[in-house]
Amino acid sequence: MYYDLSGDRITVTNDAARLAWNDTLEALLAHAAATPEHLARTLKADPDFALAHAAKGLMLLSLARSELVGPARECLATAEAAIAVRPVTRRERMVVEALALWLSDAPRQAAHRLESILDDHRFDVLALKLSHGLRFMLGDQNEMLASLRRVAPGFEETHPLTGYVNGCYAFALEEHGFYAEAETAGRRAVALSPRDAWGRHAVAHVLEMTGRTEEGVAWLSDDRNWAHANNLRFHIVWHLALFHLEQGKISEVLRLYDEDIRREQTDDYRDIANGASLLARLEYAGADVGTRWDELAARAEGRIHDGRLVFADLHYALSLLGAGHTDSAETIARSLVQDSKFHASVERRDAARNGAMAAYGLIAFREGDYDEASRLLGAARKGLVVIGGSHAQRDLFEQAYTESLIRSGSHDLASEILRNRLAQRGGSNLYAAKRLAMLRNRSAGRAAALVVAATPLAIAH
Repeated sequence: MYYDLSGDRITVTNDAARLAWNDTLEALLAHAAATPEHLARTLKADPDFALAHAAKGLMLLSLARSELVGPARECLATAEAAIAVRPVTRRERMVVEALALWLSDAPRQAAHRLESILDDHRFDVLALKLSHGLRFMLGDQNEMLASLRRVAPGFEETHPLTGYVNGCYAFALEEHGFYAEAETAGRRAVALSPRDAWGRHAVAHVLEMTGRTEEGVAWLSDDRNWAHANNLRFHIVWHLALFHLEQGKISEVLRLYDEDIRREQTDDYRDIANGASLLARLEYAGADVGTRWDELAARAEGRIHDGRLVFADLHYALSLLGAGHTDSAETIARSLVQDSKFHASVERRDAARNGAMAAYGLIAFREGDYDEASRLLGAARKGLVVIGGSHAQRDLFEQAYTESLIRSGSHDLASEILRNRLAQRGGSNLYAAKRLAMLRNRSAGRAAALVVAATPLAIAH
């Protein structure tokens, strides 16, 4: 018998496969770029290891790319064929079942199946991490935190992966607004596991949401802490750019955009989201982003019909609008309307319903119809959590809503939202403070609103 780092039995046939699988687990939790390499080594050492095939399929689906659904189905078929010739544990079979559920357009059931494994295998980091990622994509913050509250406290410091588990716990706590608890868990995570890029990222979220800009810059000052990471490293630099934007350092934000965030010009939805949301924020701050939208739009054009994740769809649409590709953005918006009515997945229908309003709101905003933009973005506002992503990422839509209110002359409501934003961040938020200061000095009428909206917020450094 062989056991993995979690202490759970795995049905491999040799020690080389066990060691490679342990490397895979640690790399998965570390968001390491080498994760696929370790997984390939595992399957080379034991081609009939059903659990590894199922894990590969789940990882492929998490990338939210339509062309990877077929390979994920092949992973499921291979895993099921392997089970037919080699008995596996119930735990391993449940991971295969989770893959089948997600491929059947039931991602929430897939997450539940993975979390059910933790009832009897409370140290199963594979089930924990995969379900954590799925809940994040679903915007299912309650279940994300519930499962981690149940198992994370049981991980003692002697467990080799305790740091990474605390990183997941920190992020789940932060998304619920438990900032002090989240910061404690996140700092513990990186102390125990210095490679825990996710835990470091969770603390950055806390610092962002509590208005601690200088601490945020210091926390993310050494990129050696995430040099091993996959494209999460670009997202961590995105957080650093947000801190610099909060300080009004536009030139530094643009440098980070060019040299780090979009250094590798991929069409991965997470990378597109980093770029598009940052460019939009820069424009709201009065910065000239040049032709940077064109590169994002060129990548987004190839993803218009993906339809795998509404969060991704909206950022593709945002990229297209930034470059003036309104027709392509409208294609995405129309697809979201269709999916809200007819898609087989209830999760996709719910997300698409709110996503469609947001998409058309962004289109109206770009076309200068700020009344319609504020109506649509306001209608989508409370339900956007179901598109997935974090509060910090979805804040882009909150800023777009606020901008549309200001530009349409709805100054009282805009002021209320901005005051709440400032209070939530401990009284420190440049975006809210600048906008409030200008609104306090406003004169009546739509023309004044447009003047306010066109006034640069940024301090060029």
